[in-house]
Amino acid sequence: MTATVAEAPGLPQLEQHLALIACGENTRSGKTRACDSCRARSQTLLRITSTGAADALAATICGTGDRRGKTCDPCKQKAVRMIRIYNGETE
Repeated sequence: MTATVAEAPGLPQLEQHLALIACGENTRSGKTRACDSCRARSQTLLRITSTGAADALAATICGTGDRRGKTCDPCKQKAVRMIRIYNGETE
């Protein structure tokens, strides 16, 4: 499945796509744009994604930010998907 990513001013396409995944592109049918909060975190999401640190990325997506590292399964799945996309793997 490939998500259509709407152009947002000032955000490169990969950042937009990662922000949309983090935001939950499947939460609303036809959703093509991340919310303001996820778009604001797009550079951080891209930076963490580029390291391949799935646990840290999942915590950032989930918003847990605690040292226990407890994140929900959907956010863990989003993190893995984002890293795969970053690495050029097909969806």
